[in-house]
Amino acid sequence: MMMTDTQSNNKTSRQIIWDAIVEMDSLGQAISRQRLVEVTRLPFHVVDDHVSRMIEVEGTLRRVVSGVFEMVKGYLAPRAVSFTDLDDGQTLIEVGDQQLRVWPRELRIIGLRTSGNAQQFAALQMQHDVGMMSHEQMLQQVATRREQAAKIKQLEDQLSKQKSAVGESSKQKDLI
Repeated sequence: MMMTDTQSNNKTSRQIIWDAIVEMDSLGQAISRQRLVEVTRLPFHVVDDHVSRMIEVEGTLRRVVSGVFEMVKGYLAPRAVSFTDLDDGQTLIEVGDQQLRVWPRELRIIGLRTSGNAQQFAALQMQHDVGMMSHEQMLQQVATRREQAAKIKQLEDQLSKQKSAVGESSKQKDLI
């Protein structure tokens, strides 16, 4: 997601920062001050100035924690999308009010071009699922450790009582 020099020469620094924010948001990445500086290659004071305006004046960003932001204005609701196979071999693709009739070869090209989006979604979903499973596993481990610690404490207390009982009985035998 690096900006080329020709891209950055044609855009204002605000537009470069906004494009980076939109891209990071669409990829499910955290939007941080540090990452914006790395991606845009703009100095911290420029990024900070624009981000502050986006938060305080425009209201397009919200500060989550210091140095980390999220978009406030989300994307519009997606338009209805449908695919219909026609009798003549074409496929009718409808997106909102727009229609596109494509032949199988064109449909394959569209599929090739959009397969990256599907793979990216699958990777993000897998990352989410692995994170959830990891979190559940960690919670189970914490619960098991607590149970084990309680059991160890209980056994130590029993052993301590047994030792003190044996010590008292040996003292009584010494007196006899």
